[in-house]
Amino acid sequence: MCYNPYMTRLFVDYKIEENTEFALDKEDSRYISSVLRMREGEELTVVDGEGMEVLCKVEAAAKDEVILRAVTRHVNESESSCKITLYQSVSKGERMDLTIQKSVELGVYKIVPVFSSRCVVKPGKDSKIDRWQKIALEAARQCGRGIIPEVASPLSFKEALDAAKVSSLMILPWEEEKGQTLKQVIDGTSPESIAVFIGPEGGFSEEEAALAKEAGCKLVTLGKRILRTETAGPAVLAMLLYHNEL
Repeated sequence: MCYNPYMTRLFVDYKIEENTEFALDKEDSRYISSVLRMREGEELTVVDGEGMEVLCKVEAAAKDEVILRAVTRHVNESESSCKITLYQSVSKGERMDLTIQKSVELGVYKIVPVFSSRCVVKPGKDSKIDRWQKIALEAARQCGRGIIPEVASPLSFKEALDAAKVSSLMILPWEEEKGQTLKQVIDGTSPESIAVFIGPEGGFSEEEAALAKEAGCKLVTLGKRILRTETAGPAVLAMLLYHNEL
């Protein structure tokens, strides 16, 4: 069996030993047997609870129970040594979905939805966390991640600033910042963790920018053009990926 890290991928929360058989839960079994229509003898990758990629072979594929045999374990090499948390102001409609999907592809470690003052979407009882987490799962499967990035419960802007203080570096792109660039802030650094704050459709207010600066955030410009909220987060992640990995 030839290992291909980009084959069908599942995630489980327990350790898988080589040369053992194990049963998937009902949800994953239905995904394998009914959605992907995989059959006996086909191969897939399962990322176990220790973050190891396990090459597996389908031994039996019933609707509600799929049995796999673990063949070999491999170290996952797709995760960055720098853990980046995206504090994303909640945006309207499919914009938030797109931000989550692309951020997972670009290596984000965690996503925290934030309700800042200019958010069009307001806090309510109808939480979309489950939906957003499923988007993160599908993106992680597609791009060969070693983890499923967590989509956390929403926070207020002040709560997010407090939560982000554990990070080695805090960055807030702001359209009113004209002097300090992201490049200037990250050049020559190797932070273990970075918090990135992205504003909503209307951007961050002056009061929020001042609060962020007081909390230790580096206010930066991303260039001569103003990016949409669903573009800004992935753009920053791409820049950080280049700095940290390429």
